[in-house]
Amino acid sequence: MKRLTALLALTALLSTPALAQSGSIRLIAQAGEQGNPTMQALVDAFMKKYPNVKVTTEFYPIGTTYPQVLRTQLQGGNAPDLFYVTAGSGGQVSVMPFLDSGYVADLSPRPWAKTAIPTRSRALYWKGTQLAAVPLGMTPIAAVYNVDLLKTLGISVPTTMPELLKTCTVIKGKGKSMFTLAGANPQNAGLLAATLAESYVLSSDPQWNAKRTAGTVTFAGSPAWKRTLNALLDMNKAGCFIPGVEGADIPQAAPAMANGDALAFVVPTGAISALKGINPKLNLGAFVLPGPTASATAIAVSPTDALAISKNSKNLPAALAFADFVASGGGSELYTKVTGDLSVQQATTGKNLPPELSGISAALTKTSRVFPLIQVEWKNGEVYTALGEGIQGLLTGQISVDALLARMDAAWNRK
Repeated sequence: MKRLTALLALTALLSTPALAQSGSIRLIAQAGEQGNPTMQALVDAFMKKYPNVKVTTEFYPIGTTYPQVLRTQLQGGNAPDLFYVTAGSGGQVSVMPFLDSGYVADLSPRPWAKTAIPTRSRALYWKGTQLAAVPLGMTPIAAVYNVDLLKTLGISVPTTMPELLKTCTVIKGKGKSMFTLAGANPQNAGLLAATLAESYVLSSDPQWNAKRTAGTVTFAGSPAWKRTLNALLDMNKAGCFIPGVEGADIPQAAPAMANGDALAFVVPTGAISALKGINPKLNLGAFVLPGPTASATAIAVSPTDALAISKNSKNLPAALAFADFVASGGGSELYTKVTGDLSVQQATTGKNLPPELSGISAALTKTSRVFPLIQVEWKNGEVYTALGEGIQGLLTGQISVDALLARMDAAWNRK
């Protein structure tokens, strides 16, 4: 009876509006060499709104240090009230394993819970009836392009793959390239293939990842995945990429776009600020990388950073107030304005986007054609690495589509 009473009390607390909170809470997160000014700005804004709550922050180096510190604190009974996580299960600080281990407070009773996560991303944050974290933002993957160069070339944004291939030929004839690509960088090369797969695989079968997890399909046996990689090869044959693409890394690829040698770069839209850092005069826009047809074209919009609340928080009301601030009190908008990502509201409605992203607004409203990045739900990170590394081999002709897909299956099956 006492346990039932305690559970009922906790449920009531989790669903109670977080008003007039006080006391102190502790938040830990990862940080780069300059610390984590974006998270600190979010914390400062929260304390301005809730002056009776003191938030102490602890930032640890990105990489292996933060995951180790987080696990040590959670396992050692010194859990922070709030902690930085990523979506899903495949990363070092992905939230779902923490939920499974009983470290995370269930946020499903919060008033914003049912609308905070786009339908296609639910599996990355929800397990059954439990919500594991509050997302800080969403990041679309799009073809970020040079608006002025598009006008100079006298072309229009393509909306289907056949149109794109013709456009590549036209641009090549004018001494430019349609896309820059770091073909020697597995992360960037893999991203292009994964973005194509949104339209070629998930658009026709949104449950493909679930089927791969269940073992009812394979990469090598998938006609859709073969079409995906053949589309990339068609782009290469049409001259869509910068010269020497197979040997290019980010230091070569990014300047090619920023300096006007290439029209576009398929990247997370948060990279716009980095491109403008190379060339502040860039006038940028964004369009969705086309699929085989306009109706099949899909856009990848994935959750980025998130915050979880410790199940053993010493000040749960204040921690919940912080989560509410992020989800519905302007916190997500503040955070993403700095990172260049989108707030959940922006990503789910397509409204109030930065001017550079107006070209993807309509795509964001077509919910049946909006998916998380396909690799976020994969069994392990080795599958995506196999894909990214294999793209270079495809571009040089050293590996076939079938061989690359077989490598991805082998990576999937590794324990």
